Amino acid sequence: MSKNIIWIVVLAIALIGFIFFLGTGKEITDPQKIAEDWIINNSSTYKFDGQNLTFLSVENDKMYFAFESTSAGYGDRTGQMSATVMTPHIIEIIVEDGEVISAITDGRYNEITNEVIGAVFEDKEVSVYFLNVENQQEELVEVKRIIPHEPGVSYPFGALTQLLNGPTQEESESGIFSMINPGTVVYDLTLEGETAYVDFNEKLQEGIAGSATVNAIRNQIERTLLQFDYISEVVISINGDSEEILQP
Repeated sequence: MSKNIIWIVVLAIALIGFIFFLGTGKEITDPQKIAEDWIINNSSTYKFDGQNLTFLSVENDKMYFAFESTSAGYGDRTGQMSATVMTPHIIEIIVEDGEVISAITDGRYNEITNEVIGAVFEDKEVSVYFLNVENQQEELVEVKRIIPHEPGVSYPFGALTQLLNGPTQEESESGIFSMINPGTVVYDLTLEGETAYVDFNEKLQEGIAGSATVNAIRNQIERTLLQFDYISEVVISINGDSEEILQP
């Protein structure tokens, strides 16, 4: 009887070991599958209203996926006023040792920390660049602005908004001016690596001609964005088109 019990115990241990082996053998090791599962189960933007998750490509150690949201914005937008519009997103995922260590949506939202990259968490002084005439030459002039705290707004976006607001009356009376057309609006500002992709409405180049004017506008925008140490390049577009934009 005791021998039978011993054999039963041995068989039970062996069975448990075999089941454990099968379970570990099914562990997911494919980085793409790990990334997909992570997005579906952990990305707050995707979990809120994402759909149509699609694998795009792998570049170096980064995987790129596309998906759509049924409303604008990022993260869990419960209780927020969001525009109901189909919004395309690109999410960049890095998997290391079987774990997702980086997940960035549209170059602006960290899905792991659930924070807007470069978000304004407190009022901050920034520089914006206008123009002045010195010795009959137009030169860039730096003026200071305060970006008020506003959830979901980044410092670069806030600085551009201040730039588009133009000089104050006092600054204008002192000879400071802007070559950027009134009514110009920033549609989108996306950070990918150290490159800022900024999209404006058509007002940006309406009626603009001549290399001096074009260069002045470019310099105002670029200098305002390049003050941030995480931006080293600026790509300007109008309504999503960056070809032949601001050409003399």
